[in-house]
Amino acid sequence: MKRIFLQKKQNKTILELLREQGEYLDAPCSGKGTCGKCCIIIEETRKTDPPKQREKEVFTERELEEGWRLSCMTVPTDDLYVCIPEIRENQIQVQMEFVRNTKMESDVQATTVICENKIEDRAQIGSDGEIKPENMDTEKSVYGIAIDIGTTTLAAELISLTDGICLKTASSVNHQRAYGADVISRIRAAASGDAEKLRESILKDVRNLAETLLAGQDENVLNVSKIVIAGNTTMIHLLLGYSCVGLGAAPFTPVNLAPEDMTWGELNGEYEETRESGDARESGDAKESGVARDGSDAREHGYVRECGHTGINQTTKVQIMPGISAFVGGDITAGMMGCGMRPDKCEMLIDIGTNGEMVLAAGDHFLVSSVAAGPAFEGGNISCGMPGVPGAVCRAVLFGKNNMVTKTIGNKPAIGLCGTGIIDVMYELVRHHIVDTQGILGEPWFEKGFPVVPGKIYFTQEDIRQVQMAKAAICAGLEVLLQKSNISHEQIKKVYVAGGFGMGLDMEKALGIGLLPIGLRGKLTPVGNSALEGAARCLTHSKESSDMQPQEIAAISHEINLADTPEFQELYLKHMQFC
Repeated sequence: MKRIFLQKKQNKTILELLREQGEYLDAPCSGKGTCGKCCIIIEETRKTDPPKQREKEVFTERELEEGWRLSCMTVPTDDLYVCIPEIRENQIQVQMEFVRNTKMESDVQATTVICENKIEDRAQIGSDGEIKPENMDTEKSVYGIAIDIGTTTLAAELISLTDGICLKTASSVNHQRAYGADVISRIRAAASGDAEKLRESILKDVRNLAETLLAGQDENVLNVSKIVIAGNTTMIHLLLGYSCVGLGAAPFTPVNLAPEDMTWGELNGEYEETRESGDARESGDAKESGVARDGSDAREHGYVRECGHTGINQTTKVQIMPGISAFVGGDITAGMMGCGMRPDKCEMLIDIGTNGEMVLAAGDHFLVSSVAAGPAFEGGNISCGMPGVPGAVCRAVLFGKNNMVTKTIGNKPAIGLCGTGIIDVMYELVRHHIVDTQGILGEPWFEKGFPVVPGKIYFTQEDIRQVQMAKAAICAGLEVLLQKSNISHEQIKKVYVAGGFGMGLDMEKALGIGLLPIGLRGKLTPVGNSALEGAARCLTHSKESSDMQPQEIAAISHEINLADTPEFQELYLKHMQFC
C-alpha cells in the first residue's frame, strides 16, 4: 500500500490532487463517482468533508470509519496522508501473441500477465506456423520495436531485423486510465485542460516499455533503427500532442490520419545539442539549445538527450501507422495488415474493446465502422467489473438457478468479473430464463442482483443494461456492413476476432446472447493481438512482399457512419432483445 502526502487546494478532490502529483489511481468513470473504484484510505478522516451518499453505497459503515473513501468525491479540508491500495491493474492479462494456427486449442492461447512492464522472451512463430529457434547473432543484429497502444494496455516487441525473430515482449497498463476507461472520457479530459498530462502519461509508458525491452542488452552492439507504433486515433492524438477537440463532437474531425514519420527525439520532445561557432567552439565554451515539439524551450521541460534512459538514439526513425477515421484508427489498419486481409477475400475483422471496430472486405475496398460499445467488455461500467487480473471471474456455468460455478484468472479467490466472465454470466442468466428477452432480471434478484459469488459478486439490473446496449451496438454494426455491401452471412469465409477479449471469448455464448450475428457461427477465428502483429510486419516487410502496405489499406477503406444510418437504429433496437 502506497502512502502519499497531499496538500489541500481549494475545491480539488483527492483524485485531482493525485493526478497533479503524477500518482496513478484507476478511475474508469473519470471521476464521475459512478464506478466506485477509485478507492483510497484516509489516515485522518476529520481532515475531509463528510462521506457522500454514493460512498455510503460503496462502503460499509465500518469501512468508512477506517478511512475508506472514493478519491473522486472527497475534498480535503486540510493537508493529509492517503494510502492507495495495491493497484490490481498492474496485473492485467495482456494478449501478446498473434495466433496464426486457426485450430484454436486452449493450450495455444498465449497471454502475458503484466506486472508493471513485465518482459518475456519468446521465439518467432513464422507464417507457416512453425516456431523458429532463437539463435541470432546479436553482434550483427539491427533491432526494431513494434508497439501497440491500446486504451487499456500497451504491448511491445523487440525484433531482430536481420532475421525477423522476436526476441522479447513487454507490456504495461495504459496509465491514462486515471482519466477514464474509454476514449470519450480522455477526449473530455484533454479538452478540459489535461491534454499535456495525458501526453506525458502515454510518453512515459512508451519510454518505459522501450527501456524494459532493451534492459540487459549490450549498448556497444545495440542498434535500434526503427520503431513502429499502432494505436487508435485518440491514443495517437494524445501521444503526438494533437488537439482532441475535433474528436469530441460532430463531424468528428481528426487533426491527421496520414502515416507520420519522425525521430525518437521529436516524439519525445528531445533537443539537439548545438555548439556556438567560432572561438566558442574551439575553446569548448559550448551551450546547449533546442526547441521541443510544441515549440517551447526543451530544457524547461527537463528533456534529456536519451529520454527515460532507454538507450535509443534520438535520431531513430519512428513510424506511426495511418488511421482511417476518428474512431477507426491505425490499430485497425495494423490489424488488417497483421491478418493479411485483402479486399477480395470476403473476410471480416472484429476488435471488441472499449470501442467495437469492424472491417468487411467488400470486393475492391474495405468497409469499416466503429461503435461505442463502452468499457463493459473490459469490466468498466459493471458494478463488480474489472480488467483481467488474477482473481477476476473469467468463466461461469449455472447449474439449476442457484449454483453458479466460476473459474478465476490464476485460480485466485474471486474479486470481480472480467469481460469473458461477464459474457458467461449473461449467457447463463438468459439460458435459465432468469433474465427475460427484454433484459429484465427476475425476482427475487431484481433489486440486489444475481449472486455470482454469494456475498461478494452480484450481477445487477444495471449491469445487464450495460451489456445489452454494448452487444446490440456490436451486432447491429456488423449487420449494417453486410447489408451495405450486399454480402450474406453465407458468403463470408472467415471472421478474425482480435484482441485479448476475443481470445478468451466463448464464441457459442457470444452468439447465444446476440453479441455476434448467429449467421457467422463456424466462421469465427480468434487471432490475438493483430495490431501488434501488423506493426511488427511493418518493421520486417520487404518491397517484394505481396502483403498490402498500411497506406494502401487506409486508402481503400471507407467508413460507414452508423449514427447517420437509419438501418443501424432499427437493428440496434432489434438486437437489444435476448432471443
